[in-house]
Amino acid sequence: MDFSEFNVNSPIPVECYDEIFYQLRNDRKTLHSCIFVNRFFCHLATPLLWGKPFEHINLDSPKSPLIINTYISSLVDEDKSYLLHTGIPLESPEATYFYYPELLKSFNSQTFQSLIERWLILIDPYNYRVNYQDKFIYTSYLVGNLLFASMKRLKSLKYFKLNSHDRVFFIKHKEFVYSISRLINLEVTHFVGGRYPSIQSDEDNLNDLFIALSRYTSSIRFVKINISSNNIISFTTRFIKNISDFIAHQFKIEGLSFNESLITENLFEFGEIIKSQETNLKYLTIEGKLKNFASIIKQLRNCTNLESLIFERKEGEEYMMDVNWGSCDIKMRGVPIFEKFGFNQLNIKNIYCVEDCVGVDNEYINCIYDEHQQQHQQQKNGFSVSDDIVAFGLKKILIMTKTNLRTLNLGRINTSIITTLGKNCHNLTHLSCELPIKDFWLFIRLLEVLGELEHLKLKLKLPPMLNDNYIVAFANSLPSSLKKLGLNLCCVEEEFITYFLLKLLENMGYNKLCELYFYNDQMIRNDNLRIILQFALNRIRYYENSDYRNFKFKYVIENFNQDFDQFLIQNGREYIGIIREEVSDFYHPFYESFGFEVC
Repeated sequence: MDFSEFNVNSPIPVECYDEIFYQLRNDRKTLHSCIFVNRFFCHLATPLLWGKPFEHINLDSPKSPLIINTYISSLVDEDKSYLLHTGIPLESPEATYFYYPELLKSFNSQTFQSLIERWLILIDPYNYRVNYQDKFIYTSYLVGNLLFASMKRLKSLKYFKLNSHDRVFFIKHKEFVYSISRLINLEVTHFVGGRYPSIQSDEDNLNDLFIALSRYTSSIRFVKINISSNNIISFTTRFIKNISDFIAHQFKIEGLSFNESLITENLFEFGEIIKSQETNLKYLTIEGKLKNFASIIKQLRNCTNLESLIFERKEGEEYMMDVNWGSCDIKMRGVPIFEKFGFNQLNIKNIYCVEDCVGVDNEYINCIYDEHQQQHQQQKNGFSVSDDIVAFGLKKILIMTKTNLRTLNLGRINTSIITTLGKNCHNLTHLSCELPIKDFWLFIRLLEVLGELEHLKLKLKLPPMLNDNYIVAFANSLPSSLKKLGLNLCCVEEEFITYFLLKLLENMGYNKLCELYFYNDQMIRNDNLRIILQFALNRIRYYENSDYRNFKFKYVIENFNQDFDQFLIQNGREYIGIIREEVSDFYHPFYESFGFEVC
């Protein structure tokens, strides 16, 4: 590093500058400005800028293709002559101050190819279509070869092939296998379509990739694999062994993420994959339904360091029909899908599974505040109705996590799940679920034991009438630790939602609650906002402390024709923060899914 312009009398040590610039690693605009301060700042900022040039970039910016132009300037004359031969007009660039290819730490094939396309248009906007395929192939290969031959610190590799136009030249580079030896993060997204020659090429490329990863890597810690096909049955069985071998060769994988079809076509191999990393695994994401993967719970029992478990259904994607396990219907067959096995204590802190439990009805019952009636109703219904494949799988997981569990995102729950939570998961701090009204009393009893709960998101379909004692009991059961409350209430009679809110806030007391969230349009009534404002004002008067003016009210507006009175909102903002949002986060996880380690 060049210290020629570093002031030795500076009160800030050199090591502090390293940390300061590291915190700015994703702020490209600030880093770019730092380059022009002095040589010392330039030497600190440039490696951060050019370590991840394919991330946090605006591809629509006319300046984005200049990244490729900088790499082109580092090519040897022989490679430049190949580009000139294909019809690409190259100017004689000035010598660069840094050798930028060796600074690269993160490679994204999709962004790389997009920048190549935009660069070809930038340098020859009128004739770029002439001999375009040759121009694209030569440029991609030569620049890719330059990068993989030069970089010695590659930490993150993201490989995408979403259509026939996406190329995978980098796998064929002679230096590729040496550049990946220090990889930490790997993401592979590959969609297979088309006719046989293309399919065979896809299969060969994937096998080559995972064989190379098996042989030349051992320190990868985070892996995301999404491989699917729309017209080829069991395509993934052709290379699953190489995927399994690759993962088994890694010393310490902390995070794994797989798509649904990859697992369902290779259940045995998936079990072996989990087994090979059972003592290292901290984060597991499965893009599919729990009911289709209930059998893997047996493999999870030895994952003693597992912290986050996600069953995630992607919006807009079509999923396979329910798998015929031969014993899925516990009620009808009486044959449990789960083998009997001993429970191990797991360290799972976060669970995300918004799949509804089957057997949950939401019919209105005579909602009298009567504990004995509730118990009679549970005995009458019996637990066999509730114990569907989702609830049964969740129960197993919850029992294994016990008091370690902190955040829990669920869909519609039932009596069985509420009972299991009350017996095992007392340390929950974040809970999101949809509740059938018949289990409202049992849920209230659950809240009474969740003494550390900080954030609750609740979806509830209210009956036209509900005894006030239920609402009062619900208000009193909310722990004093609660800071955020999200409500998704619906009812045939909208006026009853207002009445429910009035009784709830009247009886909540002035605890630590600092944020209230409405999740549907039916709750957007001016009377409801007035109730919230009155609640906030009462808190301010009670505590006589300006800090309690930090109370926030958020609401989602899906129908733009329906909103609170603007004059009421304007007046309310003098006392509390009122925030309107257009996208609901009710089903969003409380925590971010595991991501790549920052390089």
